[in-house]
Amino acid sequence: MECTKCQTSEANKESGLCDGCEQEEMCKINGLLYLPALGLILGIIGGGMELYGFTITIFNYFNETGFLSYYAMGAFALLISGFLVSIFAAWSFFKRKKGTRKAMIIYYTAGLIIALYVAVLPAIIFDVNPGSESIRLLIGGISGMVIWVPYFLFSKRIDMVFCR
Repeated sequence: MECTKCQTSEANKESGLCDGCEQEEMCKINGLLYLPALGLILGIIGGGMELYGFTITIFNYFNETGFLSYYAMGAFALLISGFLVSIFAAWSFFKRKKGTRKAMIIYYTAGLIIALYVAVLPAIIFDVNPGSESIRLLIGGISGMVIWVPYFLFSKRIDMVFCR
């Protein structure tokens, strides 16, 4: 039986691909890695929209009151840094750079820190009940740390795809 891709070599029984084509397939971003890729794309789009909306809100509030709290300045700084980390992680991921593992761990850690700052800190300091958006952000940050950080740390597939 010939390889289903190159049709020149003998194929393995399990995959239908020859050893060379099978190795080439293993080095591609596919399978389970589509989920972090989708998360990165949505993270950049959502982060940009959040940053824009927060910036407009901050400027409107400052124009009305002439005051800007330390919490708002900290949130703005975290949103900017989170957006920049998202862009760097996406660039590293889609270019399949060697440092992608570290970039993705920093990306998920930054997501959790931003979620804690935006969702938990106002509940503690200002005694505000978190809304559904805050809870969604917090669940996303925690799930990123619980699911994806161990995956990027311990998966052999990450070594094959990103650590050529």
